[in-house]
Amino acid sequence: MAEHAQPHGMTPHRLLEIAGITAFAALELWLAQRVWHAAATWQSAVTLALAALAGYLAADFGSGMAHWAFDRYGTEQTPVVGQNFIKPFREHHVDPKGMTLHDFVETNGNNCIATAPVVALGLTANFGSQTGLFAAMFCGSMSLFVFGTNQFHKWSHEDTPPAWVRGLQRAHLILGVAHHDKHHLAPFDRYYCITSGLLNPLLTRVQFFARLEALIFRLSGVRAGQGDAQYASARNIS
Repeated sequence: MAEHAQPHGMTPHRLLEIAGITAFAALELWLAQRVWHAAATWQSAVTLALAALAGYLAADFGSGMAHWAFDRYGTEQTPVVGQNFIKPFREHHVDPKGMTLHDFVETNGNNCIATAPVVALGLTANFGSQTGLFAAMFCGSMSLFVFGTNQFHKWSHEDTPPAWVRGLQRAHLILGVAHHDKHHLAPFDRYYCITSGLLNPLLTRVQFFARLEALIFRLSGVRAGQGDAQYASARNIS
């Protein structure tokens, strides 16, 4: 996350992000066309509705797992993921509005790169069976909402998002401002899901992440939150 918008040079990674967005869009449209032609009965419609809902919830849960992992474990010096994933999450706690300065490509490119192969996998399903149709729709729905996750997160930090976005937030269909604010209370150890956040109350109630951290500590001796606490302390976040 950056404090000031920077001009975007056509770096190799930015080209990769643009390619990822293009591939993702093309694959999703292809998958949607195949699903549309396969949905010929009421049974298929029910299957698709259930698969879409499952993909929506899976995206929310997956966003929470990734957010939790990068918030609570490792440091900026961790190989491979340190600079590319852990550092941006830690900086986001210091400068929550920094991500609002990112353009569409920077906001959504990495998620498209990650999910395009999942959409491609959905295209290999057997569209003639209910199981295959469910699998295809699940891949498409989950990938679509994973793609939207960073955009939803960005909107939750904007001062004046579009009116239709505020409507979706109020309906709890995408991440809302007041809901996400609960995560931004130090020590940033709850409400990790950032697609819709629908699963956050349940996961908090059952202490899912706290129990997972306790299990990891018992098995490995690694305590969660050490790196993030040091990062926040160095920047006087309390």
